[in-house]
Amino acid sequence: MKAREHNPLTGKRIVLTRARHQINQSSDQLRLYGAIPIAIPTIEISDPPDSRIIEKTFPEKVVTGGAGEPIESTHFQYEWIIFTSANGVSSFMRYVSDWIRNNNLKSLEIEKAQKLLFANVKFASIGSATALAMTEYGLHSQISATDFVSEGLLEKFQVIKPDSSHEFKGRVLLPRASKARNILPDTLRKMGWVVDDVSVYQTTMPKVEHGSRDLLSTADAIVFTSSSTVKNFFQMFGKEHLPEVVVSIGPITTQTILENGLAPTIEASPSSVTGIVSGLLDYYSLNSL
Repeated sequence: MKAREHNPLTGKRIVLTRARHQINQSSDQLRLYGAIPIAIPTIEISDPPDSRIIEKTFPEKVVTGGAGEPIESTHFQYEWIIFTSANGVSSFMRYVSDWIRNNNLKSLEIEKAQKLLFANVKFASIGSATALAMTEYGLHSQISATDFVSEGLLEKFQVIKPDSSHEFKGRVLLPRASKARNILPDTLRKMGWVVDDVSVYQTTMPKVEHGSRDLLSTADAIVFTSSSTVKNFFQMFGKEHLPEVVVSIGPITTQTILENGLAPTIEASPSSVTGIVSGLLDYYSLNSL
């Protein structure tokens, strides 16, 4: 997908509802095609209600020598760690950084300390944005579901058995948002996995920023990237402020839009920024004046 000098997105005002710190990638892609991104976040990312739960999943201590060099192996007691979102990756890795600092691994570079902590752990992810976020921390998925839904990853786990040679056979850590859907941990448990489902962040509803309603009144389209962005938008602004074209990132978000009595104009395929931009290009190519 290449930007063109003259294309149907030129001058289109597109509302982005993700958390403010996540909007840049979408904004940059839309600007390449001449669109005008409008940031109106309907979610904020904050710490989970109780961080002690995730902290208990870490090794209790590290035994080190006089120079701070670990002399006793210590690592996560899991066969798999599954990430379901980019927010889950960044939030979890913040706890990793805190653990490294609190255990005074001053003789090790961050990368080496992470290798110690993640020794023998395998990673799985949901969505291309999640997999990309992992690479920023030097982590890579052995299994990845490109669609932004749990069901895609569960299909892959149906043919995977716990590794009998693994020290922590069958144990799975699932660091994700509080109040997330239960289908992933519940189904994994039915498959025989032992799952620790822990909150590393929560989404909250921000205050309505001054001028947001005026910006919405001039918008051509709006992009929803999660069920939370949909629910919060309707609480913050109501249906009367919804732009004409409604874009959903994927089937779960679409279902939430439908539950609110509306239907999305576009559902992204794939469930990513690329899919969103591609869907908008296709729509306005067919519906340009």
